[in-house]
Amino acid sequence: MRVGISYDIQTTADWEAILSDIEAADTLGYDSFWVSESRENGSACSVPALFLTSAARRTRNIQLRIGGRTVVIHSAIRLAEEVAVLDLFSRGRAGIAFATSGAQSTVPGHVHETIEFVRSAWSADEIRYRGEHLRFPSHTSDDAPLGVSFPEWQGDYIPQWEWGPAMPDFLAITPKPYATAPPTYVDISEDTTLEWAANHGVSPFIGADMTTDRAVERMQQYRAVADAAGRSRYEVEAVLERRMGIGSESDDCTLGGSAHDLVCALREITSKASIAHFVWRRGNTEDGDLTQFAVDVHPLLQA
Repeated sequence: MRVGISYDIQTTADWEAILSDIEAADTLGYDSFWVSESRENGSACSVPALFLTSAARRTRNIQLRIGGRTVVIHSAIRLAEEVAVLDLFSRGRAGIAFATSGAQSTVPGHVHETIEFVRSAWSADEIRYRGEHLRFPSHTSDDAPLGVSFPEWQGDYIPQWEWGPAMPDFLAITPKPYATAPPTYVDISEDTTLEWAANHGVSPFIGADMTTDRAVERMQQYRAVADAAGRSRYEVEAVLERRMGIGSESDDCTLGGSAHDLVCALREITSKASIAHFVWRRGNTEDGDLTQFAVDVHPLLQA
């Protein structure tokens, strides 16, 4: 079982303290670190890939995950490039989780098409994409097949610098990531996205604001749809974000109690919902002892 930590960066004063926490988590054996996209105030982290690229230079092993990424501010091309650059700097440790459509005032299909496009752009060379919300290249006609398509071999290779003024029908996104396909997740709070992700082998993510009982139900529903679609369980990594703390009080969204209580609660959730990765949502750098959790809880989850 993997365990990570996450933050919503709210002020620039937090940045250095959080970077120190990332270094400590890396040393202590935490599996992942997540930073969410936010524009709540002037100091929030609107481009978490840049922050995590800085963290990549100060860590060696911890996975670096972009959380809550939206699709309405930047193009899908920009998103694919951001993650690829982070993955190159971190030597294969990048990943991205997309926010629900409701959280960004768009429709589910916009999120789904973006995920399909970026995954294809990372793993293939020249591609073409036609969807309701996304076209690549932009001049792609209505006659092109829906979704991703690839060029047929024409019997001769023409380098890009010899194309002339004509824009080709298929283009490549560069750079390519260090890994063939950086892990991609999507929030499954909405029914339409849950169904789509389960059918397409996209890893599910549930954030800390959903109650634990409801989160377990959603993960069970995702697994039922995925099983019915013939998807293999090893294709995805189910991620559940929770507020947690040794010695803290439990509530609908928080796991607390002794170290033993936490281990039992996390293992019960895993048994019910096939969770592979727990993310400890921290409100600030003083929110619980990273070392105590790493020593008293994490080893028992991996045993």
